Amino acid sequence: MRSITFLALAQNELDDIYESLEYKKKNEGHKFVEEIEKMLNLIKNYPRAWEKSTSNTQKCFLKGFPYAIIYQYTDNTIKVVAIMNLRKKPIHWASKSVSEYSTCRISSLPETIYTR
Repeated sequence: MRSITFLALAQNELDDIYESLEYKKKNEGHKFVEEIEKMLNLIKNYPRAWEKSTSNTQKCFLKGFPYAIIYQYTDNTIKVVAIMNLRKKPIHWASKSVSEYSTCRISSLPETIYTR
């Protein structure tokens, strides 16, 4: 069975987006998390279905939100590398080492998406 893990950077991005959406409109963060979970289930079942973002990553666009899930698929593991805001200039996550993001704050997301 395929497993899904998050880099600390991606988990922090998810936390920040959730909190920002909840602040702007009640339950909007929850709707976002539901869409993330739905797309992660699709990625889990069809990991090669989405377009290549780089030679090592793929990009899955969310429906109803201007974000994409950037992930790597190797050895039956899906590693979420980033939650990319499509309306902002992308950060250079691809040039960072995993160790730079090894610390994360405690997540306030619902238990179902919290993977650490």
